[in-house]
Amino acid sequence: MSSFLHKRGPDAYGVWHSDLVSLGHTRLSIVDLSEKANQPMVDESSNLAITFNGEIYNYKELRIQLQSAGIRLKTESDTEVLLKGYLCWGLEGLLKKIDGMYAFILHDHKLRTTFAVRDHFGKKPLYYYSDSREVLLSSDIRSIKVLKSNLQLNFKALDYYLTELTVPQPLTIYEGVKQVMPGHYLQFKIENEPIEIKYWKLEIPEKIACSTEEALLQTEFLLNNSISKRMTGDVPIGCFLSGGADSGLIVALLAKQQDKAVKTFTVGFKYADQNEIPEAKKLASRYGTNHTEIIINSDISEDLEKIMQCSGEPFADSSIIPSYYICKAIGSHVKVALSGDGGDEVFGGYHEYGWAYQTDEFLLQYTNQFHRQIALPINKLLYQLNLSAVNHGLSDHYNRLKPHERLFRGMGFTTNQKIALYKFPKLKEQTNFSNNFLDQIWKNNESTSYTNTLFLSSFETRLLNDYLVKVDRSSMANSLEVRCPFLDEDLIRFSLSLPNEIKLKNGRPKYLLKQLAKKYIDPDFERRPKKGFSIPLNYWIRKELKTYFSDILFSGSLERRGLFQMDFVRTIFNQHIEGSHDHTNKIWALANLEIWLSQSDQNGLL
Repeated sequence: MSSFLHKRGPDAYGVWHSDLVSLGHTRLSIVDLSEKANQPMVDESSNLAITFNGEIYNYKELRIQLQSAGIRLKTESDTEVLLKGYLCWGLEGLLKKIDGMYAFILHDHKLRTTFAVRDHFGKKPLYYYSDSREVLLSSDIRSIKVLKSNLQLNFKALDYYLTELTVPQPLTIYEGVKQVMPGHYLQFKIENEPIEIKYWKLEIPEKIACSTEEALLQTEFLLNNSISKRMTGDVPIGCFLSGGADSGLIVALLAKQQDKAVKTFTVGFKYADQNEIPEAKKLASRYGTNHTEIIINSDISEDLEKIMQCSGEPFADSSIIPSYYICKAIGSHVKVALSGDGGDEVFGGYHEYGWAYQTDEFLLQYTNQFHRQIALPINKLLYQLNLSAVNHGLSDHYNRLKPHERLFRGMGFTTNQKIALYKFPKLKEQTNFSNNFLDQIWKNNESTSYTNTLFLSSFETRLLNDYLVKVDRSSMANSLEVRCPFLDEDLIRFSLSLPNEIKLKNGRPKYLLKQLAKKYIDPDFERRPKKGFSIPLNYWIRKELKTYFSDILFSGSLERRGLFQMDFVRTIFNQHIEGSHDHTNKIWALANLEIWLSQSDQNGLL
């Protein structure tokens, strides 16, 4: 099982066994580099043992608390703080105190009980399988699959993957394997099945009254604190740097915090419309960073299968490719890097937030259907005559959407396209799974407004299933730990407590961060187009990699699996090659799936 974790921890390897429990660990040494801090770590009585992935940012403060309580510590590590913190405060008490990103398994031999804990936002993965004989847990799903070769394909997860390009947690691509959900832990005794317990939940706090200026000052203060917290460790730390506000603000604020030059890294392409190198270089120059540029060549076919393999499951967000390359470059210089991930989810950076906010304002202004029926045609005329900047028709449309339609990103196959695509009976039965899944996420997070519900739901969908998976897999495949200052609980709670009219002023996504960007990055920042962290895959499929993708899809192996109507697959491929349609994500999702199936020797899955 541990062989699949070598890249996650190339610095040390250890195992620990009791009569009924075995723990393994591969270490990426960051805090207390001595051998004494290696894992699995066992206390003096041999009653407690732990294997831990991640970082506890406030471990130094907790060390002081433990020492004040008379607890003797042998190392300077955060791992020992978890072990002795459990001994001192119990699991629930420990979980209320720690601040970090983590997945850990702690065995209490005295109680003959094992706990498997995952952090609040799901930054670190934790897979598990259980039956009447055993419980298997790992940071990598391949560690479980290698022992359970008869696992079957989960067609619910496959439907979601083809719809949203990712697998929906807690499901995995395999029946019988799940992920511990964020803010949850598993508890199991030797004689009992595991039970999953929720110990934390993100909620909308009571809204505070403040001005835009006060909100900006507090956002800057909390972001500075979050960056400072994430500088813990005994190794050098670098930064991702794109042309956007999120990573740019982190670099700018970090540069002001320390005297030595920040190490920054940017990925770029030869296609100017997707190249953020000029903006990143300008910011790096302004703050005197030690800057490295990585140019990606479109001849990447040799690396694609390696990149897909690190995911462990099908994963079709193509931005994992540049993420992998930049992590590879950063990983050759440092072991830890800060990234801007989470800024969009925390401060409302997607256009959907603007729609939700405008709809909330529309419904507040026109409180019943009768008023809306009168207002809509008048507004339509005014909008067409350029006498109104607000289109109430969009708000009325958003209000009428089904819940899943408010979360659907429109990246993969639509329901009608899946009806044309699916061939295998068990897959056809799940055509509506994704819609029902997203409906339930929305329902579970329903709040006082569409905007608030969207904020909470986004943490459980695109952030959890896509962006955090991308960052974790691409970084750990290159033995790099990535820390995300925007995913700080204090910062998130403050953002959620702000009135939406401040966060999304006049319906403008990510208003606060863009105002800070004008101060620290560029006075004209708001005029820049949003480019995103993407690659010219559309172009590659049509040109350099056309034969490569054609071979993957039409060599015969995908057809023999019997999952899909191959005539429909060929139709969308030809439409894309001809340029009449853009099917980039659909083609990539199908090719990615076939690569995964071939790599995993999944012939028995169906």
